[in-house]
Amino acid sequence: MNFKATALSIKDIRQIVKLIRKKCGLENCHNIPVCELFEWVLNKLFDEVEWEIVPKSKMAEEGITFTGLHCIKIREDVYINACQGDGRARFTIMHEIGHFILHDPTRVALCRLAPGERLRAFEDPEWQADTFAAEFLMDLDLIKGMEYKQISAVCGVTFRAAQTRIAKLQKEGSN
Repeated sequence: MNFKATALSIKDIRQIVKLIRKKCGLENCHNIPVCELFEWVLNKLFDEVEWEIVPKSKMAEEGITFTGLHCIKIREDVYINACQGDGRARFTIMHEIGHFILHDPTRVALCRLAPGERLRAFEDPEWQADTFAAEFLMDLDLIKGMEYKQISAVCGVTFRAAQTRIAKLQKEGSN
């Protein structure tokens, strides 16, 4: 099953993230308080948002967002790990927040692809949510000139996320 989102570029997503970071007073924050953002700030930014922490025995996915229902579900072990500073878990929660913010039912639709056809990245909801999480957790202006180990330590992300961020910024010409 494939879903196609309304096209969003890295620049579009970066602008959205910058606005949210500013509105939350996080524009100069390297290590985003992901659990607090998830628990408290989303409710202040959006009228209709519900979140639920689900036991691992009842949910295979690490997180899932039901945009039409205004609901984000995070698996309990992922939530606990994020609250303890685990970079992968923090990224997962920001990824789901990205789905919530970027993808309502009017912006994402089920689509059929021809054999061998792939979605363009900027129309892929998963790429968009990953880009949102990376932009939010590793703000371009705050990580300029840093190498991946420093980004990982300062921003609370995995080495792999930091390496991927640097590689994408270099490809984009932003670093």
